[in-house]
Amino acid sequence: MDPDINTLTEQWITNSFSVSSVVRIFRNPRELSTSYRTTCPSFTFIMRGHGTLTLDQYSYRLEPGKVVHSCSGVSLKAWNTGDEAFECFRVLYLPEAKAAEPDSDNYMHKHFELEIGHSPLIFSVLDKMHRTSDLSDIRSEFQVKILFYDLLGRMFDAVRSLQASEHRAIVEECIAYIHLHFQEQHSLASLAGRYQLTPKYFAELFYKSTGVSPINYLIRYRLKYAEKLLLTTNASIREIGKSVGYADPYQFSKLFKKHMGAAPSDFKSRALN
Repeated sequence: MDPDINTLTEQWITNSFSVSSVVRIFRNPRELSTSYRTTCPSFTFIMRGHGTLTLDQYSYRLEPGKVVHSCSGVSLKAWNTGDEAFECFRVLYLPEAKAAEPDSDNYMHKHFELEIGHSPLIFSVLDKMHRTSDLSDIRSEFQVKILFYDLLGRMFDAVRSLQASEHRAIVEECIAYIHLHFQEQHSLASLAGRYQLTPKYFAELFYKSTGVSPINYLIRYRLKYAEKLLLTTNASIREIGKSVGYADPYQFSKLFKKHMGAAPSDFKSRALN
């Protein structure tokens, strides 16, 4: 599943929990790490190596730059699938009060993965949590909980930063694609499908980056190109409309007037006078 990072942040801020343990795991190549039924949720942070984590019937690839969250009550199996040593941190925590009640909308009761990229500060916090948790006293427990909030904040920020970079790349690629293929027929669904995104989500990403919807961007680009043709060629309105993707001259004229403030013929007459 692909969790919403804003919802994740809100849920971990508004729900209370305590850290159960912080474990540092080392495994040799091809070695089975563990197999058990989970009794509490956990985050697994991969430092090095490659492995596989299965939670019931779902499998997650373990590699640096990824974090996997597992919920309680699932069958967990993990093993090193690479030819090098595998190392990770696993933070187990216990939801308290209301957060402990099963809730289909609460990510604490779901398993998922997050992309955090290269985040050395996150592993610095994890190492400190691990060392502090070994002290096993009240003061240390409090420090570990504070460090866990710091860890969550850094993790969610890393996800946002990586997503923002990926989203910018998607929008930039889409703009380049529109410029090359503006004469072809497109829909919001077909553009979104190129990036395996839902039309609604894709439109939101595009709007945040450009200030216009994907289809309006396409229309504006077509009409700017048509404007240049009107000013530099003797092609007819029908020919120009067709050349920018509008086989129906009425539709072309209507859109041109709406966005440019004048019908194509009037626009050309004013420019020549």
